[in-house]
Amino acid sequence: MDQIDRRSIIPLYYQLATLLREQIREKELHSGDKLLSERELMQRYGVSRNTVRQALDMLDNEGLILRSHGTGTYISNQANNFNYMLDTFFENRDVLRMAGFEPVVKQLSMEKVRPPELVSSALNLQNDEEAMRYTLAFFAGERPAMYTQDFLPLRIAGEYDLPGGREGFLEYLDRSSGMRVEYVLVDIVPVEASEEIAALLQCKPKTPILLFKELFLDQTQSIPIAFSLNYFDRETLNFRLLARRG
Repeated sequence: MDQIDRRSIIPLYYQLATLLREQIREKELHSGDKLLSERELMQRYGVSRNTVRQALDMLDNEGLILRSHGTGTYISNQANNFNYMLDTFFENRDVLRMAGFEPVVKQLSMEKVRPPELVSSALNLQNDEEAMRYTLAFFAGERPAMYTQDFLPLRIAGEYDLPGGREGFLEYLDRSSGMRVEYVLVDIVPVEASEEIAALLQCKPKTPILLFKELFLDQTQSIPIAFSLNYFDRETLNFRLLARRG
């Protein structure tokens, strides 16, 4: 099918999404290619703007396209899409390995800071209480793929040399806190890269990226152990959440 069938009972936006999806799968559209504008798609397929936007929303949710404010819509890197189980937490190094990369990690800093209100609230800190912040950059080969900020209360924070050792972050939290991290509460938020994040991820400011807000909890789900902000470059790594039927 290469045209919209107006006699079909299948909604027009679904047909358009299917057409574009097939062009991506058949390599007619390649990773990094710029997609036609909304107006051009309207004219080419004879559909309304609302139909085009609904179709693009579908492709965006599937991780097939990237929308960049002010520059247009691009085909994402299909080689780096992978399924992510909803009920299993993976450390960042393992995520990169699952996507087919050999991860390289660089610890950028380790310092006492007064954390943002979001972090203080999640860790049950007092208004003026400091926390230890570890900042790291994760590379997929030579390309930066993630930038993370890990916050720990000072009472459990210690030396953590991730790049030079084999100890994973969860193992470190278990050891330093004396508790076992049993749960991780994750909020996934689409955001635009700030100038600082864009420089670290080597992308343009306001580029769409994903932010994972992660709260690490003990087995009772009542004691917060750590809080992380993880910024993911969507051109390097896309997430497709895989859920099992309940």
